[in-house]
Amino acid sequence: MTPTGAASPDAPHALPGARAEWLRLILAFGSAAVAIVILTAVSWRARAVRQESAQWVMHTQEVQVAVEKLLSSAAEAEAAQREYLITGSAKDLEPFEAAESRVSRQIEELGSLTRDNPVQQQRVAALRTLAQVKAEALRATIALRQRGDAAASRRAGGEAGGIPDQTRLLLSEMRDEETALLARRMERLVRADRFSGLLTIGGAALLVVLLAGAALTVREQMKRRLLQAEERARVLEYQERLIAIVGHDLRSPLTAVLVSAQMLLQRRDDLRASQATAVDRIVRSASRVDALASLLIDFTYARLGKGIPTRPGPMDARAVVERAVEEVRAAQPGREIRMAGPPVAAPGFWDGDRIEQLMVNLLGNAVQYGAPGTPVTVSVAPAAAGGVEITVHNQGSPIAAGLKLFEPYQRGKEAESLHPRGLGLGLFIVREIARAHGGSVSASSGPDGTTFTVLLPARATPAPGDLPGKQAPAVTVEAG
Repeated sequence: MTPTGAASPDAPHALPGARAEWLRLILAFGSAAVAIVILTAVSWRARAVRQESAQWVMHTQEVQVAVEKLLSSAAEAEAAQREYLITGSAKDLEPFEAAESRVSRQIEELGSLTRDNPVQQQRVAALRTLAQVKAEALRATIALRQRGDAAASRRAGGEAGGIPDQTRLLLSEMRDEETALLARRMERLVRADRFSGLLTIGGAALLVVLLAGAALTVREQMKRRLLQAEERARVLEYQERLIAIVGHDLRSPLTAVLVSAQMLLQRRDDLRASQATAVDRIVRSASRVDALASLLIDFTYARLGKGIPTRPGPMDARAVVERAVEEVRAAQPGREIRMAGPPVAAPGFWDGDRIEQLMVNLLGNAVQYGAPGTPVTVSVAPAAAGGVEITVHNQGSPIAAGLKLFEPYQRGKEAESLHPRGLGLGLFIVREIARAHGGSVSASSGPDGTTFTVLLPARATPAPGDLPGKQAPAVTVEAG
């Protein structure tokens, strides 16, 4: 928080020249970000072109392989046909029929592979026609040979002898076409590889230059910030102390207002109804201001490293928790707050008022953010390592993972919309009170709701070097 009219020391324009440095820093990193986006887009496009070129090269090679297979199958069919015409043996007919079947199948596969090339499709159509003509000639030749007219069958086979030559000619043309396509596509692939390499080198060099500029800007910024550190620290300490002074000095007039209002309420019978209502409103409003002043004082003590002051003494934790439950029940008559577990005493050496404040904060948080119409469950039990364990559970939506619940001013998006007037200090005070007693607080959240767990040792003895109010590691919620 900052006093009215005072500029935050962390703002870019707090000292002369800071705005220009921030603008240079933003410009440097912005240029790097834009360069990265452009390089990424160009690299992605180059990668897509290279992949497309590689796919076309592979496709062309597949067509070449198919052409060679078809040539081989056609040659096998021709040789098997001549063997059959010579011998007339049925066993020599089987290799020919198998070869012819492969030829027909491979023609269809070649047609499927070349469907992107109209010229090759015309040649495949011609191959298909030649295969049909040859099949008809074969059937006629076989019929003559099976009737025993070997001379006629050889003549018929000779009349169809030009078909294999035409087939080989078409396949040779297809092979030449694919060879030319492969050369062009390989050239395109090489160009794409070369461009990708140049883009990688150039992009890396550009990024190095941009990042070097950004690093120099950051270095200048850090130098200036080091010079500003002491002044910032003084301003922050002044602000924190001002909050404490304001909170402390509010107490005297607030006490006078509360005492006067309570004296008037003792003579409620002498007041008109409207006057009594106004006095009740004064008491409630003054009490809220008093609670806010206490919160500000506690917050300031914790932030200045002094820790929240406590006065430990013998007490029963369960009795204090039940008192806090009754207080919140009275303030929230529409919500159900349950005490779970057997009513067993939990004696220890703590500050009862602070533990009650801790519980009121946790219960208020559970009531505020728990699902309407669902109960809040509180339990008090001995801790496994000694001392006491207090849990507060409410049902509702799980807390977002990673949210630093116990840091000041940390509130989720849902909390900001549902309770815009909250400061986000309640759970921070809970943590500091627990730490002031040498204890801890944690939270776990999942589909079944949220549970806050407070662990207190049997005696309020903060660990050396871990005094309340010192900067502690961030405590984050565990989401289930």
